[in-house]
Amino acid sequence: MLRVALTQGSSIPAACEVVGAAVGGGIGTAVARAGNMMQRGVTWSDAWHIAEHEQSDHGTQIGSNSGVSNHGINPTNANATTVLAYIAVIRSALEPSWKHGDAPGIRLESTVEQLDRDARSAIERDAAKLSVKLLLPTGLCFLPAFIMIGVIPSIASFVM
Repeated sequence: MLRVALTQGSSIPAACEVVGAAVGGGIGTAVARAGNMMQRGVTWSDAWHIAEHEQSDHGTQIGSNSGVSNHGINPTNANATTVLAYIAVIRSALEPSWKHGDAPGIRLESTVEQLDRDARSAIERDAAKLSVKLLLPTGLCFLPAFIMIGVIPSIASFVM
């Protein structure tokens, strides 16, 4: 959404404020707060620093994990650490554009791709852990059945 807003000619502070308000949650609130402060004349570093620290101070109110593993899949329902990580990613993606006038589109696109790769890798890692955890119960269920249905009747047929 930031990329679209910036491509349409919005300034970085205005885009941050509007997109942050639209996204909501801990990340959206922090981005909107940083954009608002930059529009009022606060420096880049100070605006993001204040927004990040406000979120870390209110970490318990940002959102709950609700028992679901959150590896960047749903940033509006993230825990405090994830929120701060997203804020840092957004800040680092926009900083060269703010300080040096670089085009933000390419940088934001590569950031989105990196977040997507990280999320997919986390999903694959969790799936691998799950398959290992499922191996023992599955083996404990099928091994006795295999012995009762396959091995014992075979031995009994050879004996008789």
